[in-house]
Amino acid sequence: MFVHNIKLNKNKTAKILIIITVILAIFLLLFSIFSVYKTSKEEGNIVQENINIIEIPSNDYTNFLKDAHENIDDYIDMKVKLTGYVYRMPDFNNTQFVLSRTMILNSVNSGVVVGILTEYDNSSNFKDGEWVEVTGTIIRGNYKGEMPILKVIDIKEISAPSDEYVYPPTI
Repeated sequence: MFVHNIKLNKNKTAKILIIITVILAIFLLLFSIFSVYKTSKEEGNIVQENINIIEIPSNDYTNFLKDAHENIDDYIDMKVKLTGYVYRMPDFNNTQFVLSRTMILNSVNSGVVVGILTEYDNSSNFKDGEWVEVTGTIIRGNYKGEMPILKVIDIKEISAPSDEYVYPPTI
């Protein structure tokens, strides 16, 4: 059996504990600063991305459509967010649908389908009549003539909104 006496110098032990504590405190402080910086930078990027997206409300839907068709150059590369239902024409390819709304024409509730031609590689994931919220970029396209096309960045299924009908443009 070995017995070993260790004689501790209180001054040296206290200094070592203080140094270890200071090093740990500095490490924790640096880690906290890095975490806060990283989080604020990520949140800043999210806010920056959302700043450039224009959300088109239901009451401005037809004004937007009319102006985008009449002044296509003003809308190229614009990022917008719209809601509507999926509507397909028989001659569309498998990446196309119209992001549609029903526009009420008169007091007897006659309506027509209006919307913007939308391109999305996985558009077959959505059925005709299904409501979606689409964020996309306006590009110049051609379907029986030059027109704005909404190129999808993000799309998700939603419930039909309470204001699902739209009215003729006011501009």
